Amino acid sequence: MPASPVLAALKHVWQKLESLNLPTAVMGGIALAAWQHVRATRDIDILISLESTNLDAVLKLLATARVEPKRRPPVLTLGSLRIVQLQCEAPGTFVDIQIDLLLADNVYQAEALSRRVAIRLPDLDFEVFVLSCEDLLIHKLLAGRIIDRADAAALLRLNSASLDFGYLRQWTRSLNLESDLTDVWTEALPGQQMPQS
Repeated sequence: MPASPVLAALKHVWQKLESLNLPTAVMGGIALAAWQHVRATRDIDILISLESTNLDAVLKLLATARVEPKRRPPVLTLGSLRIVQLQCEAPGTFVDIQIDLLLADNVYQAEALSRRVAIRLPDLDFEVFVLSCEDLLIHKLLAGRIIDRADAAALLRLNSASLDFGYLRQWTRSLNLESDLTDVWTEALPGQQMPQS
């Protein structure tokens, strides 16, 4: 499970974001623990839909909790993704934690947020929303780094019996990730046929 400063920072930021009542879900390394894959992580990744709220209002609220953008202007654009990189000192520590807000700007991300799951993660004394296992897996494929592919393989190995493969196939096809899903399946479960639905 993530180190305690990361969890302290998550609680600190989550409580502020909750007050906005926006669709929000933890993703990335912390969310893996919800789906049986526990690994160390040193940052926080959150998918958020701004809906009718503007980003300035979110940043102003977070600033009251001493959560500040790492850059100006605050939005980093990577291809079709918009990310706000924030930083805060985890309460009760002297450790700076990075928080990445991935802004939900497309139909798929809105769908992923509609399927989020409320869960109490190990070592957390409060409930958060996390992405469903399928959507976390898809986001790992989208990120495409070696660690993300390893995470995707672990999610498949540990959760293959309960995954909605119809949903996975629909969105990996739509997002041009079909071959990535097939490759990671082969790495995770060699010799086994991937279910159709």
